[in-house]
Amino acid sequence: MKIILADPCGFCYGVKRAVEIAEGAVNSLPAATLGPLIHNPQFTDELAAKGVGCKDSLDQFSEGETVIFRSHGVGPDIYEQAIEKNLKILDATCPNVKTSQRKAQQAFEEGYQPIIVGEKNHPEVKSILAFAGKNGIIIESKEDIGEVPLVSKYCVIIQTTFELAKFEEILQALQAARPGEYRVERTICLATKERQNAAAKLAAEVDAFIVIGGRNSANTRHLTELVSAICPRCYLGRSIHSGTYN
Repeated sequence: MKIILADPCGFCYGVKRAVEIAEGAVNSLPAATLGPLIHNPQFTDELAAKGVGCKDSLDQFSEGETVIFRSHGVGPDIYEQAIEKNLKILDATCPNVKTSQRKAQQAFEEGYQPIIVGEKNHPEVKSILAFAGKNGIIIESKEDIGEVPLVSKYCVIIQTTFELAKFEEILQALQAARPGEYRVERTICLATKERQNAAAKLAAEVDAFIVIGGRNSANTRHLTELVSAICPRCYLGRSIHSGTYN
C-alpha cells in the first residue's frame, strides 16, 4: 500500500502562531484560553496538562489572570470586558481574521451593508460580525439571500476558511438578487486555498483519501466535502499523536 501526503498540509501560519502564544503562556500562569484555542481537542488537552486551561466565559476569570483570545477572534466588547476585569490579554487571533474584522468595521463606518459569507455558528464568523455594526448580516447559502436588506451599497466579506468555489456561487446569486454597488473582500486565507487545491488534486489520483482533523473544525469539514465529491472513498479521522494532526 502506498501512502501519499498532500503538499501542503498541517497547521497554517495563524494556527502555528496561536499555538506558540498559548504554549508561551505557561510563563504567565494562571492563564486560560477563552474557548478552545483551535478546533483540535488533542492540543486543548495537551495545553491543559501544561497548566493553560480553557474557560467558556470571562466571568470564570479572576482579576490579574491571563486570558488568551483564540485564533478565531472575539468581538470588541470582549476586549473591553477583559480590560475592565484587569485581565492580562494574550491575543492569538489569526492575522487574517483580524483583517476581516477590520474590513467589516470599515465597511460599516463608510455606509456599506456588511455581509459575511460563512457558517453562522462559527466563532470566527461571529467575531467578524461583532465588528460589522448593528446592520451586519451572515449568509451561509443562497437560501439566506432573502434576509439581505435592499440597500444601495454592499460589502461582502468571506470567512477565511470557507470554500472559495462555494463563495463565488453565493456571491453571483447575491449580486443578481440584490443589485447595487459592491465591495467584495475575498478574505479567504491563502493557506486554506492552497490546502483545498492540494487535496482536490490528490483526491483525483488516489483510491482512498483520509482527512485528519477535528470533527468540529470548519477546515476539516470543508476539506472532507471537497474531497468526497472527487474521491467517494473519503474518510475523516483524528490523530492520536502530538504534532501530527491538522
